[in-house]
Amino acid sequence: MSEAVSDQRASTRPIGWWLKEADSRLDAAFDSALGGTEVDRRGWQVLASLSRGSMRRAELVTALASFDPPAVVEEVVARLSSRGWIEESADVVLLTQAGAEQHERLAPRVHSVRQQVAAALPRDEYVALIGLLSRLVTALPSRPELSR
Repeated sequence: MSEAVSDQRASTRPIGWWLKEADSRLDAAFDSALGGTEVDRRGWQVLASLSRGSMRRAELVTALASFDPPAVVEEVVARLSSRGWIEESADVVLLTQAGAEQHERLAPRVHSVRQQVAAALPRDEYVALIGLLSRLVTALPSRPELSR
């Protein structure tokens, strides 16, 4: 049976299920690609962010806040720092030489995940999906007030 889901079958699940399932499968794809490397998806995000240049710690936490709460980002920073892959001086976080080498070693693995996504969603469909999700996020309050 094909992995593709028919429109009829897709409509039997609510949108929240699909969003959570997509995120779960992305996590699983990153876990598989990064397996055995001491880096998970969140660690990769920190390494990739710092590969573009040093950042103030607060900027790094803010840049990754859409993925995880600040405490989780801080934990990932501490873990990567303990491995000697990043260092901090005067509140500026940067990759060490070992961190840059680790980023370079992992980049092809992450690229393979991105290729899987690209194969599933050609560019025009990806852009359309992002547009639809953006509209959905914009239409819903970020922290709805509880009904009383």
